[in-house]
Amino acid sequence: MPNPSIKNVHFEASYIKLLTIISLCCLGFIVYSDTSLNAFHFDDYPSIVTNSSIKNLANLKAIWNFWPTRFITYLSIAFNYHFHQLDVRSYHLFNLVVHLGSAILAWWFVILTFSTPGMKDKKITQQVYFISFFVGLVFVTHPIQTQGVTYIIQRATSMASLFYLASLSLYVKSRLLQCEKSTSGLRRFYYCGSLITAIMAMFTKEIAITLPLVIWLYEFSFLRTKTSFNWRRPIPFLYIMLIVPLTMLFTKTVNFGEMRRLAEPSPNISPLHYLLTQFRVIVTYIRLLFVPLNQNLDYDYPIARTLLDLPMLASLLFLVSIFIFAIRIFRNHRLISFSIFWFFLTLLPESSIIPIKDVISEHRLYLPMVAYSIFLVSTMYYFLVKHALKSMLIVMIMIITCYSLLTYARNAVWRDEVTLWSDVIRKSPRKAEAYNNRGAALYLDAGNFDQALSDFNKAIEIYPRYVDAYSNRGNVYADKLNFDQALSDYNKAIGIDHNFGHVYYNRAVAYFEKQEYNKSWEDIHKAEELGFKANTEFLKKLKEASGR
Repeated sequence: MPNPSIKNVHFEASYIKLLTIISLCCLGFIVYSDTSLNAFHFDDYPSIVTNSSIKNLANLKAIWNFWPTRFITYLSIAFNYHFHQLDVRSYHLFNLVVHLGSAILAWWFVILTFSTPGMKDKKITQQVYFISFFVGLVFVTHPIQTQGVTYIIQRATSMASLFYLASLSLYVKSRLLQCEKSTSGLRRFYYCGSLITAIMAMFTKEIAITLPLVIWLYEFSFLRTKTSFNWRRPIPFLYIMLIVPLTMLFTKTVNFGEMRRLAEPSPNISPLHYLLTQFRVIVTYIRLLFVPLNQNLDYDYPIARTLLDLPMLASLLFLVSIFIFAIRIFRNHRLISFSIFWFFLTLLPESSIIPIKDVISEHRLYLPMVAYSIFLVSTMYYFLVKHALKSMLIVMIMIITCYSLLTYARNAVWRDEVTLWSDVIRKSPRKAEAYNNRGAALYLDAGNFDQALSDFNKAIEIYPRYVDAYSNRGNVYADKLNFDQALSDYNKAIGIDHNFGHVYYNRAVAYFEKQEYNKSWEDIHKAEELGFKANTEFLKKLKEASGR
């Protein structure tokens, strides 16, 4: 006959888990409640608004060809477009659901970890539900997550993290069942689920490539015993890890013709300079986690050019000291140690030697946030529980409240292109791209020609070879019927880079208005050669006017 006390314990645990999930979801909806009508931004346009590849959900080949290593990301976008076209509310709702799912998985992962051989006998395990709950709350409310949630195309990061956490958690569950000598069928079910979600993560964003390394780290940290270390079980994940480089190799991956940002200013960064810069960037990331103030979409970040760069050396020394600290505390505080190593591992794909145009970007902290959440809450436990659990509860509530308010305020910045790029200009006044993008928003959305011209002038002043700024300024002059000045700007843009079809098309329109039809036809043909499809109505007018 079942023991009633055991039944009561199971019921109480289930009730706590359900209440936790509801709380995480409710708080997540509250802090992101003001984002449903936030506009498309920046890379959302080539990825969603003007991306013909996602306009037909049934055309899986087109979705695959657009970006093979992010097939699942763009399949989700095609799904949104199929049912709601360009209604931003559906995209934001999808992103939020993904974020809440990731928070729940982070919470579940912590619960599973406290059941492992390396943790189940620790005193901290007595507060498993308390600690896992606050880990989930930190993850769901931290303001650094706004770029991964509110910036629609960054669902690539949040979805990859969702599958990454699902794979890791399912793997841990299968290993725990193995330790308990449970039925092999159930173990295999969870293990196969882990493999499948790992594959899905690899086809969502390339950051998932670190998953096998984290699984091995987890095995070493929590699942090994005094007599054995199961290093063979994660081997299938090593083969899955090859999906990303092999897909890139055989498909030549990104359709750069679609995705590149038009003539944007970009520093020439070597792998060495990028690596040296990342030492400082990672320190900045750590600062943003602990003090999430002055967030910025587009940082004006200095590039380290020499091994003798003092800020870089100081940052490197600081990071090395963190590694030494993590090693030294491993025996007595392995949860904290694991979170530190996990944090650095998840940053590796974007903070190592592979140069990326944006040397720093806040959405790259989305997955490492799980490690930070575990680190923060477990550290608070070790420091404050000696006094009273009530002290930790008060401190954590204060932290979560601050995070929630900062997140809500940060989301307001993402309301539209003007508010977003105005915020960037305040914080990065020497970024030409920020002025160009705000100018484009003022011109296209607000119809404010004079302020738009001022912003384009500033962008060109900062970066005199900025093709997109010349093209945009030319468009404003054309709308003001100043076609000579418009042609001058189009000529400058083409003189810098002659591979942009839209600039030739714009110049063709300007030549048409000046009744220089032969030159207009020449530019139309050139635009078409470069893959830019001319407006049908304009072609009809040009044929009638030129007698062709």
